[in-house]
Amino acid sequence: MPWPLRAASSLPLLAPGELRLYWCEDAGLAISRRERLDRLLRLALAPLLGLAPEQLVFGREAKGRPFLRHAGSPDFNLSDTRGGTLLAIVAIGRVGVDLERSDRLPPALRLARRWFAPAECAALARLPDAEAALPFLHLWTAKEASCKATGTGIFGYLPRWQFVPGRAEPTLLDLPDDAGAASRWQWQRLSPAPGYTAVLAMRDCAVQHIRGFRLVVD
Repeated sequence: MPWPLRAASSLPLLAPGELRLYWCEDAGLAISRRERLDRLLRLALAPLLGLAPEQLVFGREAKGRPFLRHAGSPDFNLSDTRGGTLLAIVAIGRVGVDLERSDRLPPALRLARRWFAPAECAALARLPDAEAALPFLHLWTAKEASCKATGTGIFGYLPRWQFVPGRAEPTLLDLPDDAGAASRWQWQRLSPAPGYTAVLAMRDCAVQHIRGFRLVVD
């Protein structure tokens, strides 16, 4: 998927079946992480509502998931890791995104025993330590993106989202009862830049096409 450099204000409004992504590299600005993410959200979202960035009003759900307090606002979610931020926006439905560096070497089995379902842990345990990191990240990103779409947070929910171990593309095995029917969900793995892996979790979105853009925050 191409990621052309565009100003958010130059793009059309979201189509009903469109999911729009913005990839923003960390340019080492002399501002805090909170200020950088707030600036990114305002630059990307304001044109979709015909407002100036400073006019946007945000709220938070019970577990902290942000939303826009404007009628007809799109749903959005972002994930931030070392080197960059990925923002996902949809006109209809709920979206969650999780971004990780694919060169990370986490203590996969130790973390899986804490956060994953027993069958997922067993599958990772059959791999040598050096080979378990990427399958672990594939499972983690699918699970966390799903939790972010529902807004539950990860505590108590990561083991309830279960995916086929060893597959890069998320393949659902089981989901929490309060997540709704599996037929309401879509998942997509993508890489906004070399060295990164991400998952989009989409509920009730009926996404027909995904468009990605690079956005500069200065």
